[in-house]
This record gives sequence, C-alpha cells and structure tokens, in this order.
Amino acid sequence: MNRTRRHILGVGLTALLLASASAAADSLYQELGERAGIERAVDAVLVEVKADKRIGDLFAETDFPYLRERLVEQICFLADGPCEYTGLSMEEAHSGMAISRREFNWFVEDVETGLNKAKIPLKAQNDLLARMAKLRGDVIGK
Repeated sequence: MNRTRRHILGVGLTALLLASASAAADSLYQELGERAGIERAVDAVLVEVKADKRIGDLFAETDFPYLRERLVEQICFLADGPCEYTGLSMEEAHSGMAISRREFNWFVEDVETGLNKAKIPLKAQNDLLARMAKLRGDVIGK
C-alpha cells in the first residue's frame, strides 16, 4: 500500500473513531439536560399528573416532594446518569394500588406532555420512555 493510501486510510479511521466517541458521549443523561433538565422535566410531569382528573385519585395521598426526588433519581439512573435510585422497587411502591392498564397509559400521556413542555428532544423522550416501559409489569395490577 502506498504512502498516500495509508495516509487517507489513517485519516478515515481517525474520523470514524472520533465520530463514534462523540456519539457515545451523547448519553441519554446528557440529552435530557443532565440533572437540571431532568428536574425541569419531572416538575413539568408532576404539574400534568396533579391536574389529571383521570388519575387524581391515585395520587390523593402522595407526598409530592418525596415523589419528585425519587422520580428525579429514577430517571437519572435510567438515563445512565451519576445517580442512585433510593426509593422502593416499582412493585413495592405500587403494591395494593391495582393500577389498570388504562390508568398506566394516562400516566404515560402525562409524562409525554410534561416532557414536551420541558422541551426535551423527541429522541431523548423516546429513549427514556422505552427504558421506563420495562417497569410497566411492576406497576400494573399490583
């Protein structure tokens, strides 16, 4: 291989490696705006949840400051941020509530509306909702 071809190949490989490193650096945590963005998003979600008459009964006795902190931790953790989730497991937290699929879906609608109002990018919303969806079975019908 001549020197020019090796140089071009080396430049191409370097560019590919830098592009890969840059893509990896843009974690979901960063896409959500790190801790401040997650807090803004959770605040917007909780405004929606509190106003939603369809699921208001589920939150009648909720300690919202406590819920806010646990949601921030949980989303930060799910987004591969530097947080540790200190709350109950989803199954424990929802035990005895008998949340229906419909109620769960209404909550997800409120989450989507809050994320939009917090101006979270659509890709980050979809990535977060996909990660949160894995917890669905621990919430519905418990």
